[in-house]
Amino acid sequence: MKKHTKNYMMLIMLSTGFIMAVLDTTGVALAIPNLEVYLQLSTLQSAWLINVYILGLGGTLLLSGNLSIKFGDKRLFLTGMFLFACASAVCGLSVCFPQLLFFRFLQGVGASLFMPSAMSLLFNAYGDAKIRAKVLGIWTAIISVATGIGSLVGGFFITSFGWRSIFFINVPLSMIAIIYIYMTSTNVVRVGRKSINYFDNILLTMSIGTVILYLTIGKQLGYLRYQSLGCLLSFIVLLSIVILRERRTKNPIVPFILLRNIDFLTANLFGFIVNVSLYGLVIIFGLYYQSDMHYSAMVSGLLILPGMIMLVVGNIFYTRIIKFIPVSKLIKYSISIAILGSLILMFVSILTTKRAIILVTIGFAVLSFGIGMLTPASTTLLMESAGSELSSVAGATLNANKQIGGLFGTAIVSVIVSFLVNQWQLILSVFFIVNLLLYAVAYMIQRNIQSH
Repeated sequence: MKKHTKNYMMLIMLSTGFIMAVLDTTGVALAIPNLEVYLQLSTLQSAWLINVYILGLGGTLLLSGNLSIKFGDKRLFLTGMFLFACASAVCGLSVCFPQLLFFRFLQGVGASLFMPSAMSLLFNAYGDAKIRAKVLGIWTAIISVATGIGSLVGGFFITSFGWRSIFFINVPLSMIAIIYIYMTSTNVVRVGRKSINYFDNILLTMSIGTVILYLTIGKQLGYLRYQSLGCLLSFIVLLSIVILRERRTKNPIVPFILLRNIDFLTANLFGFIVNVSLYGLVIIFGLYYQSDMHYSAMVSGLLILPGMIMLVVGNIFYTRIIKFIPVSKLIKYSISIAILGSLILMFVSILTTKRAIILVTIGFAVLSFGIGMLTPASTTLLMESAGSELSSVAGATLNANKQIGGLFGTAIVSVIVSFLVNQWQLILSVFFIVNLLLYAVAYMIQRNIQSH
């Protein structure tokens, strides 16, 4: 009993970091109007308060995964959590835009240090594969709940205590997690990763920075303007250099043994697809409900809430049936459910009356249930394919892909909305078709893998 209690306490403590990382995206997004007034920010500066955090997080995740192997998961987790706590405290004390921007970047770097090591610590805390799969499902459910209620929690703190509270709340939570992991976990340094290619990691961070810059400037000026296209070209050049160097180096960012593993590759692809879909859907629903249906932000959030709830239900359902059904079949079933939800959304997009809102909500709920099963199933597949030795790198790769997927989902919505201004029936139809195609591709890939 004590062992189970200890392990579940570790699950809660390790989940705390992910919850804070989520709240530092949604919470700050809600605080933007207050920050614009207090710090006298432009719209572009406000966008960078979100994007610089994503840059620090997504740009250094793969480096963090390798550092975790070299120096140990516990050491990286504690270092990242401490950096995150310190950066959060200074963000809360910020009096100017440059100060807040710099420490938002450090927040992202801190989060990138503890996220892959947290997944690795959790994975290695459970020896039995079935129990590990169940725990990963519970882990995903906790993160899903945080994602679903992140806006509500963030809104409460901002309304009650001001925008600084969004940052200050991280400090005591981080300290609790640091103390618990320090006292209960042991640091294990794994063999096999003696040196790290820092130069390639810097190039990769720069390439991610240029694509974020492209998406940010593109949203402001247009994605086909020369300033935006210059950023896109820089991204292509930098990424090409990274790929060419990685093919020749003895110390790749992602070990070759993982890149040759089909389960690892498909799990990362599914993580990318899910975030393109989910981020895009949440944004497009929010815009549609407020801009076309003229609902308030609160009502719009309540209409999106059933989908978020079904996301958690899917996570919990996964933990119940993983004992009886192989993970590969669960992935196939979950993608099929996601396709069904996508079909419902596509067919009802031709209706723009308020009665169609019910069908849209149902379609999103069905899709979310499928995503709720697919996310922990693909995470389990990925972590099992990497094993304990490379679990931190695998976790870092998955989280990096999810961050990039979220950016692409946001960008796709922005492009569709900017080209089809106020034509909401067509806007919804186009994105729902794109969404359906994503899951159709995922289904064909999984079916092809199972047939072999």
